[in-house]
Amino acid sequence: MPVPDIFRIKICGLNDFENAVAVSHSGADAIGLNFYPQSKRCVDMRTAVKIANTVRGEVQIIGLFVNASLEEIQQAQQEVGFNWIQLHGDESAEFAHSVYQTTGVPILAASRGSLVRWATLPKDFHPQALLVDAAVPGSFGGTGHLSNWDLAATWHTMPHLKHLVLAGGLNPQNVAEAVHAVQPSGVDVAGGVEISGQPGIKDIAKVEAFVSAARKAFAQLPSE
Repeated sequence: MPVPDIFRIKICGLNDFENAVAVSHSGADAIGLNFYPQSKRCVDMRTAVKIANTVRGEVQIIGLFVNASLEEIQQAQQEVGFNWIQLHGDESAEFAHSVYQTTGVPILAASRGSLVRWATLPKDFHPQALLVDAAVPGSFGGTGHLSNWDLAATWHTMPHLKHLVLAGGLNPQNVAEAVHAVQPSGVDVAGGVEISGQPGIKDIAKVEAFVSAARKAFAQLPSE
């Protein structure tokens, strides 16, 4: 299974066209479009298509789904066109493999509390990248809680896992520390760069501060 290039810095949960375009000019490598209907950051399909068609080529576009059907994901991929598909619910490894086989789009699979099942899968069933988020009962992410950095750092011991993206409670003030502690392939932020009380709308100054801090931290990591 080929391992595609991974993004370093992803700004997730964009649902406003003009704001998304501004974020795409901030220096981030990727944006996340959330299609989970129960999320306060859910984007409608028309806006998602408009965003994707405008910023394609400037940033990678990640489609986020929570326990969606294969047909729903395929339809969204056809309409929007993703660089990565993020499965952020309770999807099985077999389902993730089916999504990859039918769409040809690499999979970013979320883990909230344990990496064990991803470490013991057959090689062919491994997602192309794993995202570690905070484990909050009854939630599928976007809570602002910190993920377990010590747990996330163990990803380096897993031979099948080529990329790990760290999420959960990141912001401009702590992202450098997180990068040094975990040494991930990339980082992912949503609420940590938003305008207070406006889910999905990012504060561009916070985004730029996050991007700057993260990029400097990645530059200081030892070369592979």
